[in-house]
Parts: sequence; structure tokens; C-alpha cells
Amino acid sequence: MIYELRHYVPTEGMKEKMRERFARDSLPLFKKRGIALIDFWETPESGEIWYVVEWPDEKAASVGWQEFVQTPEWKEIAARTEQDGPLSTSRAIVLKRPPFVKAEWLTPIHMTEER
Repeated sequence: MIYELRHYVPTEGMKEKMRERFARDSLPLFKKRGIALIDFWETPESGEIWYVVEWPDEKAASVGWQEFVQTPEWKEIAARTEQDGPLSTSRAIVLKRPPFVKAEWLTPIHMTEER
């Protein structure tokens, strides 16, 4: 199992549009496509977005993203939301847990819904 840390920095003036696309379009499409979203964060001041997805291996990650960006749904979303230019710059980092880290040392993430 690998984890991919993805980081998005909004283009000048595109912070709200980037947030809206994640909320309305990207995250529901992740769910539909079976992309395993582990957690998701936002840097309050800058609006940078960070999230982690889980993949069986690096090949699955590469194929998964290639297939994702080729779907008609994503092509429509990108065309609609980037009419005024790109919403962000991004980078991805592959993370693997080293064998010396024991599972009992880890604290599980507890997700709560805010009301």
C-alpha cells in the first residue's frame, strides 16, 4: 500500500473557485471513481489544499489518475471551471511507511462531522 500526498496552491484570484470545484465536483467524482481519499486539509490563510489518497501501489496510482483525467465527467468539469484559466498549481508526493514503524505507535484519525 502507498499513500499519495497531493498539494494544490490556488492561482491568484482563484481560491474560491478551486474550493468550489473540490467540494462540488472533484470529491464526488473521486468517490464515484473509487479513489480512496484518506483525509483532506486546507491552509486557512492561503487556501492551499492538501489531501492523502491510498493506492495499492505506484502503478495503480499512475493508472488511476490517467483514467480519472480521461473521463468525460472530468473533461467537462475542467473545461467548465477553467474558462478563466487554471485554478491551481499542484504536486504529488508518494509516501511509503517504512518497516520500522509499528502500527501500535500510530494514532488513528477520527473524523467527526461538524454541525
